[in-house]
Amino acid sequence: MAVRLDRRKFLGTAGAALAAGLPFPAVAQPKPVRIGLLTVKTGPLAQGGIQMEQGTIRFFKDRNYTLAGRKVELVVADTGGNPAGTKTKTKTKSWSSATTST
Repeated sequence: MAVRLDRRKFLGTAGAALAAGLPFPAVAQPKPVRIGLLTVKTGPLAQGGIQMEQGTIRFFKDRNYTLAGRKVELVVADTGGNPAGTKTKTKTKSWSSATTST
């Protein structure tokens, strides 16, 4: 009596055997996502910038500082309403040690 093996059974058995033999990769803890917020906190436009910062902090607090399962590190810096200074701050890492909220 011959055992009849069709393509579906063969692929199902072969796939299960292959999956059982493969090792699972080690998953490292992901680093937190750093989100930078450059906003006006001084000068005549400061009120809007402060409210923007408060809204962003509130958003992350409501979500326990996580996005897509990863922790979020919020970095906030003052631009002073100066576009040239903002461009310089963005290109350099001088604002990376600014106020951090976690």
